[in-house]
This record gives sequence, structure tokens and C-alpha cells, in this order.
Amino acid sequence: MGLRGTTRSLPPVWLYVTLGVIVMLGFAFATFQVWTNDNALRDRGRLTSARVVKVSTGKTSRVHVEFTTEQGRRVEALIGQGDEAPGARVRVGDEIPIVYDPQSPADDVRDARAPENHKFAYLLLGVTIVGAVALPFTSRGLHREHRRRQQNR
Repeated sequence: MGLRGTTRSLPPVWLYVTLGVIVMLGFAFATFQVWTNDNALRDRGRLTSARVVKVSTGKTSRVHVEFTTEQGRRVEALIGQGDEAPGARVRVGDEIPIVYDPQSPADDVRDARAPENHKFAYLLLGVTIVGAVALPFTSRGLHREHRRRQQNR
């Protein structure tokens, strides 16, 4: 059931719009960060071998690796979501090839056996666009419902 026929109080339109814009900006920022990280791995990425130190399971498994940079720095990092090799099952102690960004090696790294992709960035971009399109329509509906309730008093 939509807004009509409900007796609940409604949030003020200004608050709804403000929170909507903040959430959209958050998704836009996340999209930019993921896109930038993906491009940094493509443009500046260095290939090295890493040891799997932890595989967290759940809805999606996340792989934690430890490796040494070209400068000799020991780093623990997380392989980015969607950046795992397709069909590869890794276990703690396995050695796998990774690509890391030498400017920020502790950020997400990519399994070198995985093809480059921007799936997560595209997903975030899609959510941002849906929010940008939906917010004006839902705000207008909320505004109309406020006016309707005021007229019925």
C-alpha cells in the first residue's frame, strides 16, 4: 500500500530530500573510489606472489593475503570483491599471484588470474543513478501527500 490510506506521520520533505541527497552522494563517492582503485591496479599495478592468510566465509568469501612489496614492506591486504580468480578455490597457506598498487599496497588487491572488471563500480553507479532518478519523484509524491493531508484537516 502506498502513502494514501495511511495514518502514520510523514517525514518532512526537506529532511527526506536532505537524507536522500546524502545517501546518493555516499554512493557516488564509493563509486568513484572503487573506479579509481580499479584503474590504479590497471595503470600502476605490480605483479607479485602472496600467501593466503585468511579466507572468511559467509554470503561471499573474502580472501586476505600477505605479501612483500618491491620496497621490501610486508603488507596484509584484502582481495577486492569480484577480483578473485573464477573457479579458483583458495585455502590458507596457498600462494597466489596478485596485482597491487605500489602507491597504496594495503588497499584492495586483485588476483592476477582474474580478468580486469569494474562490476562493483558499475553496480554502485547503477544504485547512484536509480537514487538520482527516484528521489525527485518520491519527494514530489511525499510533498503531494503532505498537501493532501493538510487539505483534509
